[in-house]
Amino acid sequence: MENKKADSLAVFLSGLSGGKESPLLKEASKFFYENGFSTLRLNFCNDNDDKKQLAQAIKPEEMKFSVYTGELKNILDTLGKKYSRLVLVGHSFGAVIFVSFLSKYKKYLKRAKLVLWEPSLLPWKRKWMEEDFNFDKSDNLYRAKRSGELINKTFYNELINAKNTAEIFRSLNKEAVIIATTKIGRRHARKYFSKIRDKKTLKLAFIAGAGHSFGKKKHQAELFNKTLRFLKKR
Repeated sequence: MENKKADSLAVFLSGLSGGKESPLLKEASKFFYENGFSTLRLNFCNDNDDKKQLAQAIKPEEMKFSVYTGELKNILDTLGKKYSRLVLVGHSFGAVIFVSFLSKYKKYLKRAKLVLWEPSLLPWKRKWMEEDFNFDKSDNLYRAKRSGELINKTFYNELINAKNTAEIFRSLNKEAVIIATTKIGRRHARKYFSKIRDKKTLKLAFIAGAGHSFGKKKHQAELFNKTLRFLKKR
């Protein structure tokens, strides 16, 4: 949503199995628009909840890190150039993508603010991946046992062999806010926080009782307001 008075663009990126039509991202976009930001919600794969999804959208089984970061650069080069500040808000795996993006395209570091909501942390253990995915020889893809989600060999190996995301985050030396709630999310958030030498540049916050997707209105309100306070201080 374009706010004609805004000098900041808030970009919301969903998790690996989420989408831009998720309740969290839709409510976040509305909240930040009403607080003076232009907003943009993104997912790079087919989203079953998006009734306006283009038929030629990238399929989940075509995704890999170079596609994620390359497509993000194309979008920000085009839509973000008119804004003096970019606020990159990554939920779950979206946090990993934004950290990887800033590491690869450092020209964005100065004008970007980084927000991580319930961030994932790579690498994922091979044992976990083998428990969650089966390899389908018929189409040469890995298929999630519960959801049926498909990923290719390249992306599967990237998830297992990736450099530690918290280490990449540390190398950015970037101001950020990290907000988590679940047991796993708190553990990941603390690992990101532990990598920063100057803790004054980092805001770490927790929201009690919320789920991974901050599904309740009261938890969303707390999440959005904590994030906004961080952005207004800088």
